[in-house]
Amino acid sequence: MSVELLSPAGDFDALKAAVQNGADAVYLGTGAFNARRSAANFDGEALRQAVDYCHMRCVRVHVTLNTMVKEDELPALENAITEIYASGADAFIIQDLGVARIAAEMAPDMELHASTQMAVHSRRGVEYLASHGFSRVVLAREMTLEEIRACSGLGIELETFAHGALCTACSGQCLMSSMIGGRSGNRGLCAQPCRMLYRMGNAEGYLLSTRDLMTAGFISDIAAAGVGSLKIEGRLKRAEYVAVTTRIYRRVIDGERITSSDIEELKQIFNRGGFTDGYYYGAEDSRLLYSERPNNAGQKIGNAVNDGVVIPDRDVLDADNLALRRGADDISVRFSARRGEKVRIDKARKGDILVRYASGEQLVRARESYQKENRPVYCSAHLMLKAGANARLLVTSGTHTAEITGDIVQSALNRPLDRVRVEQQLRKTGGTGFVFDSLTLDCDDDAFFSVSAINALRREALDELRDRICRVDRRALPYGHAPLESCDPDRPVLRAQSGDVALLKKALSSGADEIVFAPDDMRMLDKALELGAFAFALPPVLPDIELDKALEWINAHIDRINAVYMSNVAHLALDLPVRKIGDFTLNMANDESVRAVGADEYTPSLELTLSEIGRLGGKKEFVVYGNIPVMYLRHCPKRASRGIQGKHAGCRMCDKDGGLEPLTDRTGAEFALKRLATDSGCVIRVMNSVPLNMIKHADKLRNACAWRMLIDNEEDLKCVRLFRDAIDGRAVDTDGLKKHTTGHYFRGVE
Repeated sequence: MSVELLSPAGDFDALKAAVQNGADAVYLGTGAFNARRSAANFDGEALRQAVDYCHMRCVRVHVTLNTMVKEDELPALENAITEIYASGADAFIIQDLGVARIAAEMAPDMELHASTQMAVHSRRGVEYLASHGFSRVVLAREMTLEEIRACSGLGIELETFAHGALCTACSGQCLMSSMIGGRSGNRGLCAQPCRMLYRMGNAEGYLLSTRDLMTAGFISDIAAAGVGSLKIEGRLKRAEYVAVTTRIYRRVIDGERITSSDIEELKQIFNRGGFTDGYYYGAEDSRLLYSERPNNAGQKIGNAVNDGVVIPDRDVLDADNLALRRGADDISVRFSARRGEKVRIDKARKGDILVRYASGEQLVRARESYQKENRPVYCSAHLMLKAGANARLLVTSGTHTAEITGDIVQSALNRPLDRVRVEQQLRKTGGTGFVFDSLTLDCDDDAFFSVSAINALRREALDELRDRICRVDRRALPYGHAPLESCDPDRPVLRAQSGDVALLKKALSSGADEIVFAPDDMRMLDKALELGAFAFALPPVLPDIELDKALEWINAHIDRINAVYMSNVAHLALDLPVRKIGDFTLNMANDESVRAVGADEYTPSLELTLSEIGRLGGKKEFVVYGNIPVMYLRHCPKRASRGIQGKHAGCRMCDKDGGLEPLTDRTGAEFALKRLATDSGCVIRVMNSVPLNMIKHADKLRNACAWRMLIDNEEDLKCVRLFRDAIDGRAVDTDGLKKHTTGHYFRGVE
């Protein structure tokens, strides 16, 4: 298989682990603009050293700039691009379309890779990126092989995840971490609320926590679908994890079959209740999620057969990290024993499970794998030592050559030149990555040259050779950022959005100027034909087949539709003769991203403060009211919590039993689940536990062209009337408002 193996590098040890165990490329972060800001990352000289280390061994380096960038951060972004470009790195991984525009102009020799944070899950999205300067797209994790196959052959490389942690939500479409605690996943600081305890109906557990992905058994199927790069997740994982996973996937890509021993190794280094095939063959909800625990589940290696007596079914060492699992509790223990040996442990109770969270032996082997040089650069050396002349050492790697001139060679007073000793000294290249596979000496028999001088000559020559192999002379071009002109509206237009046609009609009579139909069921779009003129909100997560149907319907009724909300990259190239409005799921936070989207109007990212939005130009719409979707899921927590077997796409359970119960977190907050029903399976929206309501701050929203309200029920119509009064300058009675939030308009995100 000619598939690239792409491994994570959260620090230099992990980088070495990836390279020495066979990665074709690594991805790493630097500075504040990467989606793993809590990793060690690589800054300044460390970045150049990392790139040199990789390039010397013919390994590519992809650098993550995959966060949403705010307008006032653009100067710092330009500095980061300048530094990365000068380092010689090969590609940027980018989420923000504005960042892509800047990077393409400043660093023209670097490839642009679209991050999975762009949520590209359709052929149209891939086509758009291919036509806008991207050479690769990291597809959304939620795609099936069939959907991936439809995206191949478009003149752009496809990359997918092969192993590691899965986001439960569609990447780039998750606001849950920021809405709950102010830590944004789009900004690289996700607090992982999906790994928390939830209750749903009678079920309780880690109901949003996914198992880790493992594809080692079907890599050939992924490659056959058109994928050219397989990515191991894990920039926050330890170097030993990178070593183990990279080594096993290297062997499988090279043609070896995955063995039961390999799977045991992968489980031992890290697993969450075993592994999942993810979405590749269609999501199986109960296999995708693991509700018992959200972190490393370790390996079961024995049992307590009686109180105080444990029998391991594998050899155990003192260096192993062990625990007795008793229900949800872990009791740490430490001992060494042979397989089958009875071990006295006072803490043990009959029925306890002996779990090994870390194998000392595995970790030692993993560290040894990257502490030695497994991928040396073979080169030849020619040393000339002629009495009375300068010493000269010529080294060549085949494509690069370095020649160093040393001190004057003296004539020996006593012993003749010891050629064996000279050669031994020259071959001491340990730690450099170079190995001499050919070495010739052109030396006088009576030449004298000290050992220290030979060592110095070798060091200088190999340093020069390394520099020639890795040297780049790239200087970033200046970027002329011109802020967008601001719109100064007379007063905002009031828009009401819903999937309930009857409610939209009432919203018009309650004071809304315009209505937005956002379907809850793609199978019943014709209900919207009861409305007069309306805007249509395309869902941000919609498979190709469903998007095609939606567009066919829109074109058939274009006389009724006065605007279309674009919420995904796939929508940006649509040729529709109506106003186009960029929705907040496009994560626009700077003027360049607004330019890239190219809409007539746009809704800025909901993670910006009013002050930050004020720095943006263009025609802006504010979301001022309603329940905000904080996650989009292409699997069903209800099916998973009930252990229902079968594929998600074939489920029609909610058509029969009334829908979805809310998720309740450990604080008692309820997150309603709303489904977007389609013929090819539901997309589940997790709604924020508290509605947004900006009516008390309406005076601060006047610089918007429109205010949009997301309404769900008759009670919301009262607020439509309040916002109408606010726009018209009448007194607003805010007594009796239910509990609400102002989102990030005042508190911002990290």
